[in-house]
Amino acid sequence: MFKHRLRAPSPAFVISLIALFLALGGTSYATAKVILTKHTDAKADTTLVKKLAPSLSVKHAKTANNATNAVNATNAVNATHATSADSATNATNATTAQTANVAKAIGAVTYVKGTVQDAPANGGSGFAESTESDAFCPAGTVVIGTASHANDQGVEVSDVLVATTTQVSGFFDNFNNIDEPNNFVIAICAAAASVSDPSGFIPKS
Repeated sequence: MFKHRLRAPSPAFVISLIALFLALGGTSYATAKVILTKHTDAKADTTLVKKLAPSLSVKHAKTANNATNAVNATNAVNATHATSADSATNATNATTAQTANVAKAIGAVTYVKGTVQDAPANGGSGFAESTESDAFCPAGTVVIGTASHANDQGVEVSDVLVATTTQVSGFFDNFNNIDEPNNFVIAICAAAASVSDPSGFIPKS
């Protein structure tokens, strides 16, 4: 039987392997170096960003200083919460907002002056009571508050009450020994929807 003996590699083969390893290692090193090297041309970066900026966009954002649509934004066209917005559910400043609509409705509150009554002189003791002063809310509104006007010191309003949902009534007691004219109650009225649904104010046209 013949025995095979391993022959030692030739010097040329060894050199070629070394050259191959060096070549591969150099390529890896060069690749890593290219990837890890930091780009230092700030001017070129700025130019590139400016060129690409018009085509860039953020589709969704939870928070943004400026945004077309955002959950929270300082300035936004549409936002759930915004400092300034064209449309917003809650906003400090808004063209259209739920809170702004309510504020507009509150600004439409109507004050109705009641019938003017004289409070007669008290005859020197106690007080004399005027006849009843009545104020009525306009159609489509209801009483949300009351007020009164007394002519002078010594004349006090008494028994001011909401007689009905649309009427305020009251009397005036005169503790002076002179007639006191120009006394009346005031009905404060707002749209009827405000009583049953405070968020549903209906502004008066």
